Amino acid sequence: MGRWHAYTARQLNRPITAVIDQNLEAAQRLAGRFGGKAFPSLQDALSASQFDVVHICTPLSTHYGLAKLALEAGKHVLVEKPIAETCTQAGELMAMAAEQGVLLCPVHQFAFQTGVDQLRREMASREAPPTAITFDFASAGGEGKALQALNQILVEILPHPFSILLSLWPDADSQALDVGAWLMDNPAPGELFMHGHYRQIPVSIKLSLSARPTHCHMKLYHAAGAVHVNLFHGYAVQESARVSRFTKLTAPFSLALKTLWAAGLNLVRRALQGEPAYPGLKALVLQFYTAAETSGPAPLPDRANQQVAAACAEVSARIVGPE
Repeated sequence: MGRWHAYTARQLNRPITAVIDQNLEAAQRLAGRFGGKAFPSLQDALSASQFDVVHICTPLSTHYGLAKLALEAGKHVLVEKPIAETCTQAGELMAMAAEQGVLLCPVHQFAFQTGVDQLRREMASREAPPTAITFDFASAGGEGKALQALNQILVEILPHPFSILLSLWPDADSQALDVGAWLMDNPAPGELFMHGHYRQIPVSIKLSLSARPTHCHMKLYHAAGAVHVNLFHGYAVQESARVSRFTKLTAPFSLALKTLWAAGLNLVRRALQGEPAYPGLKALVLQFYTAAETSGPAPLPDRANQQVAAACAEVSARIVGPE
C-alpha cells in the first residue's frame, strides 16, 4: 500500500523526502522510483530529514506506536485504516493530534469516491430517506493467512462501510453509529453478516474472505429508485422508480447498459486523472495535504473517526476478542 501512497503523492506534485521500511532494500527500491532517502525506521527519518506529513502504511499492530512517534514530533499523520488496534488507542492519538495542533486522518478513501459523492448528492436532493442499504464485500485479503487472523481482517475492512454511512449524512446532529445492538453472524473465520439500523434505516453488511469473484458493492433502496455503487471502481448507477410491465421486461438490459456506460466513463476519467487503483485515495490525500498546508479542517471530522473506531471495536470484541 505504501507504493500507492507514494504514487499518489507524486501525482499531486508533493516531494517525497523519506521512505521508511525495516527492510532497507525495499525502502531503497521505492525511493529510487519515487524519490527521497531510504531509512530503516521512522525515528531515523525524523532525526535526519525535514518533512511535514507522515503516511503510515504498515500492519495494524504498528499503527499506534508509529502514529504516536510522528504526532509527538509535530507531524501531520495519514494512517491506513483502522487508526489503531483499539478504540482507546485511537482516542489517545486523536487527543494527541488536537493537543499538538496537527492533523490525524485515517484512510477511509471509499467515502471520497466519485460514485459515493454522486450518491451523497442524490440523497441530499431526495426528501425521503432510503428504505434500506446493503454492502456486499468479497475480498482476497485472507489468502494465505492463518485462521485466527481472518476475523481481524474483517474488522480492518469494516471502516469502509461505516465511514460511507457517516458521510451520507454529515450534518452535526447525525445519530451515532451504535452497532452494539446489531445482529452479527460469524459462521466461520473470515465470514461476517451484520444487520442493524442507522438513522432508522435498515443496514446489512456482508463480508466474505472466501466468496469469489472478489467484489465490493453497495446498494441503496429508495422509493424514488435504487442506486448501485461499485466501490472497487468508484462509480454509481441509478435505477428508475417507474413500474410497468415494460420496465420489468427491460430492467436487466437497462441496468446493464447504464452500468456499461458508467463503468466506461469512469475508466476514462480515472485514466485521465492518473488513478489506476484505489479510487478515492487521490481525492482524500489532496484534501489532507490542502488542510495541512492551509491549517484547514481535516477531510474527516474527529467525531466520525471516533464513531468508526468505536463501531470497529464493538465488532472486534464480539468476533475477535476483548481489547
